Amino acid sequence: MPKEWHDRHAANKIEDETRRAFYRSIVADKKPYFMRYIYPDLMKQYNTYIKNINRNALREFQMTVDELRALDESELTERQAEFLRYCDYRMPVGVGNCVMNRICRKFEEAFDGYVSRFSTAKKFDYTIMKSDTEYTKAQYYAIKRLYEDYNKRLDNYAIFASYERVDEFDSLSTLSTMNAEFLKACSIICPNSSALCNIILDICYRRSSTKLFAWSMCGEEIIRNLLAKNSNRIMYPTKCKSGEFEYCGSWFTIESAEIGVNE
Repeated sequence: MPKEWHDRHAANKIEDETRRAFYRSIVADKKPYFMRYIYPDLMKQYNTYIKNINRNALREFQMTVDELRALDESELTERQAEFLRYCDYRMPVGVGNCVMNRICRKFEEAFDGYVSRFSTAKKFDYTIMKSDTEYTKAQYYAIKRLYEDYNKRLDNYAIFASYERVDEFDSLSTLSTMNAEFLKACSIICPNSSALCNIILDICYRRSSTKLFAWSMCGEEIIRNLLAKNSNRIMYPTKCKSGEFEYCGSWFTIESAEIGVNE
């Protein structure tokens, strides 16, 4: 890709005035708005920027940036118009109305407040994933230390992989090796897989932190526990000509099956 396509300084160095003006008008030196959902660092940068410019706008004009933009151009003072131009110039992402940005904003409008509207005060009862097997306090605290070490190593590797742009396949391989290492260490502390599962669930689900450790270490045991509490039966939709409900133009009915009994 020619540098003047994505580097404003390179575009400014073009000698021909007409060509320079054209390239300056189309230079793509920012990732588009929708990509902030792909890159966490970009999302953080964008949110920080919006917070700062809103604070500045409230201090100077007693209005947020969105409230300023809602005004008709004829209502804006010279200083307000200049402020908005500066906001757009310093914006860390491209906010133009490209197709993907428009789609992104449609999703944002549709899901705005969705979580708060459908959230419930009732907490998830994670004990449905546990068995009746008991464990000792010594085992609990030993596994908890491994859990804390696991999260630190996972965070450090995520930073490294992002900075070094590690290939996705290589990342999965590294994480798989790390999971196997920690599972082995957990099994030495608590050889009973059922008790180990209970320990890890109590550690992970009594706090609001990530649950990745639980599913990486004892995902299969969790599934076995859930099956055992439902008579080893699963429910699933199957397509049919005249079913119980319609989805995407097809009819489905719910069927059940008993699994894992002879395993």
